[in-house]
Amino acid sequence: MWALSARELLSRTASHAPTPGGGSVAAISGALGLGLVIMALEVSLRRKNADAALPRVLDNARELLTLLARDADEDVAVFEQFMAALALPKSSEAEQHRRAALREAALAASRSPLAAAGRLVTALELAEQSAPLVARSIVSDVGAGAALLGGALRATLLSVDINLGQVDEDQRRALAGAREALAVRAQALEQVVAQRVQSRLT
Repeated sequence: MWALSARELLSRTASHAPTPGGGSVAAISGALGLGLVIMALEVSLRRKNADAALPRVLDNARELLTLLARDADEDVAVFEQFMAALALPKSSEAEQHRRAALREAALAASRSPLAAAGRLVTALELAEQSAPLVARSIVSDVGAGAALLGGALRATLLSVDINLGQVDEDQRRALAGAREALAVRAQALEQVVAQRVQSRLT
């Protein structure tokens, strides 16, 4: 996905092509959201009297950005794995193999966005840490980044939801519990970041 120009990415998204879909677009949006937080940290670090905690938060954010950027292509890969399983022969002798392949692909297509959602929550935690550290003149970019991260997370969880129905019941229960915990944590973080940003804007 990252090899495409912005215009090519938009054109493919707004076409009949199956990829990029919701998961990969969400991953790209989340990476851009964290990129805004990083920009605010970078600008603030170059100011006089920069907070001593800034370099540590910035290092953590840059490390996480590398991981978030990979999630877009990972989403395409698990989607293609699922489509390959779906295309397996439907003959009676091959059906058992096809069903097993579909279950495995659906599990991967649930676990992958769930892991991506976990990274987006970590990115929101970094936005929360950044809001009081960055220069007031650029704190709105932390708020904008957190808003993108929150939206990306909710979109990513939809990718989990659509695949859970094809996962074995025990695994589905565990994944659904993890999904709900991430959603609750993200909502709380979004509210805190918004409050911290707003308090510095007024």
